[in-house]
Amino acid sequence: MSDEKPQYNIARDLLKVIAIIAMTADHASTAFLDDGTTAYSICQFFGNFTIVIMCFFIVQGFRHTRSVLNYALRFLSWAMISEAPFYLLFGLRVNVLFTLLASLIIIYLIDRMGWLVGIAALALFFPLSLICDWSIIAPVFTIIYYALQKQQKEKLSLILIPASYFILRTILYTETQAEYVTGTISIFLASLLVFAFKKSAEETGRERIPGLVFYAYYPMHLLIVWLIM
Repeated sequence: MSDEKPQYNIARDLLKVIAIIAMTADHASTAFLDDGTTAYSICQFFGNFTIVIMCFFIVQGFRHTRSVLNYALRFLSWAMISEAPFYLLFGLRVNVLFTLLASLIIIYLIDRMGWLVGIAALALFFPLSLICDWSIIAPVFTIIYYALQKQQKEKLSLILIPASYFILRTILYTETQAEYVTGTISIFLASLLVFAFKKSAEETGRERIPGLVFYAYYPMHLLIVWLIM
């Protein structure tokens, strides 16, 4: 029997922890803090980190999964479980796991059927995305990460991720100029964090925090926040 200890991918686990903390801060601030306060703004600023990290992981999962179908069904199952606590907390909207599932389907179509089919799917998803958490922004982030990894030009994500966020946010939402700028800065910092950890996160090695923990944490923390309100 080998005495060699299993190698753990610390970078991947760290990104997951950051995503969980940022997501919790985002949702807790929405539930308990007044919009416009300093604490609320700080929590929302760091809350943006989660979507960038998750879109990065969607692409990694797509690249390495043995079955895209099983991967998609896992997302669908947890999205359905999460919808009830998400509704209790945020009202009649579609939670982000459905948005990420759509993102996965779109890059699958691009990979298997070409860009024309993938972009057509993105266009068809757009009307539905208006009631989804992170709307069309998450699929666009995912497409960018997918395309840049295929071309091995990941450094461009530091420009394209925040730029696409700023453009789409300006089109989709009515906010102050300061909110657009601070939001874009937070997305840039998140993309910088992902880029810094990218190489290590892609290396082989077991994870101390399996994907199931993140899936389960999402509906669980939503329910806890709602119960505390």
